[in-house]
Amino acid sequence: MYIIIPNLNGAEHLKTCYRSLKSQTVREFKVILVDNNSSDDSVDLTLSELPDAEIIRLEKNHGFAGAVNKGLAFAISDNRYESVLLLNNDIELTPDFIEKGLKTFQQHPDAYMIAVKMLNYYNRNIIDDCGDFIKAFGGSPFARGHGEEDRGQYDKTEYIFGACAGAAFYRLILFREIGYFDEIFFAYYEDIDISFRAQLAGYKCIYQPEAVCYHKRGGTASAGATGFQTEMCERNLVLMRFKNYPLSIYVLYQPLFLIARIKRYYGFIKYNSPEVFIKALRGYIRGIALLPFMIKSRLRIQRNIRVSTPYIKNLFPR
Repeated sequence: MYIIIPNLNGAEHLKTCYRSLKSQTVREFKVILVDNNSSDDSVDLTLSELPDAEIIRLEKNHGFAGAVNKGLAFAISDNRYESVLLLNNDIELTPDFIEKGLKTFQQHPDAYMIAVKMLNYYNRNIIDDCGDFIKAFGGSPFARGHGEEDRGQYDKTEYIFGACAGAAFYRLILFREIGYFDEIFFAYYEDIDISFRAQLAGYKCIYQPEAVCYHKRGGTASAGATGFQTEMCERNLVLMRFKNYPLSIYVLYQPLFLIARIKRYYGFIKYNSPEVFIKALRGYIRGIALLPFMIKSRLRIQRNIRVSTPYIKNLFPR
């Protein structure tokens, strides 16, 4: 198995991540660190801790999507393993994490993505993410269970919409078939986009609660990244919807999408600073401005749909 870790100045997080990798019950894997031009000692740390790792050094910050794609290109050309684990640098894995993922692929040959149980690194009885979904009537992505106490309510192995790419398993053939992550997203919702594209093409995602990891959500983001994150999420939400929704659902849900945005922007005004509201609105406008450049992507995705519209609608919780 390949393990792709996109990284930007994450040396302190990588120490914990690497310790957990070296404690795995399954040791047959190849780590690929894709470094977005870090100024810290991330690369030197990797050379010291994991001397057999492949290090791809980028000349600038290509974001999550760009960095992951460089790692995927290497993995596919290397062609040693059939699956890949995408892993944030601020993740700690339980010792049997990789073993559980590989067994899940063996037990479910129709699954091409595996979502895992991600718990909060600092408060380990609090859920971070138990699979990614899109709300039916608002069209907004959400991490199932985020912030809830883990009482075993998401301990059922089941097919779901998608996986958080902060820690997710994929069969490499998936990327050969539907393409890589969309680099125009740069960061945020690129994993929702890839999950949506996979589902449209008939590739399922399964949730495996026995594969547990701990996530420092936002661990590598700067303290002042709130405005940037808000802007990018709003921008990428527009792009994700336009590319992926079948026309009948896209048109049907437009009024609901609009209502959801109005409610969200009202929340920004009421509970956040004016700057966050402005960033959100700017992100939405930027997304609309980019739509003409997404037409080719939309046509390609829609031509390759292999599932029914009711199947897709049933993936969206109401």
